Amino acid sequence: MKNLSRHIIVGALLIASMVDTSFVNRQNTKKNGAKVAAIEAKAEKQKAVKSKSVFEVADSICQEAGVPFELVKEIGENESGWRYVSNTNGGTDHGDLQVIDQTYWYWYDKLDLKGGKTRRNYLKVAIYYLKSEHNKYDSWKKARFAYGRGRWRDESTWTALETKFMNKIDWTKYD
Repeated sequence: MKNLSRHIIVGALLIASMVDTSFVNRQNTKKNGAKVAAIEAKAEKQKAVKSKSVFEVADSICQEAGVPFELVKEIGENESGWRYVSNTNGGTDHGDLQVIDQTYWYWYDKLDLKGGKTRRNYLKVAIYYLKSEHNKYDSWKKARFAYGRGRWRDESTWTALETKFMNKIDWTKYD
C-alpha cells in the first residue's frame, strides 16, 4: 500500500510538473513568437528604408526639374555607362553624367546644394544644367549637344564622335 501511495504521489507530481512545464513552454513560445515577429518587423522596416537606386534618384530629380528621365538615362549610358566615374584622360568631368568642375560648382551654388561632390549632387547639377540648356535652345537635341560640347553647333560642323553620340538617341521621343 505504501508503494502504491508513493507511486500515486510520484505520478501526481510528475503530472503536475508536466502541466507546469507545458505552461512555461507555452509562455516561452509566446515570448519567442513575439521576438520573432519583432525581428521580422524590424527586417521589413529596414528593407523599406534601403537607399534608392541611382535611377530612382535621377527619375525623382527629373520629375522635379521637368526633364525627360529616358533622355537622362540615355545620356548616362553614353557618358559613363551609369558608373559614377572620374575622367581618366586628365579632364575634370565626374559623375554618372560627366559634369566638368566649372559647371558643377556653378550649379552647386545656384541650386544651394550641400555636402560637396556627392553622386546625388552631381545628378542634380547635370539634370538642372540640361534643363537650362533646353530653356535656352527650346530643343532637347540642341540641349543635349550643348550639354556635351558647351554650346549648340549646326550638325554640318559636328565631328565623327559628336555625330556618333548624338545619333544614339531617338530624338522623335523628345522634340
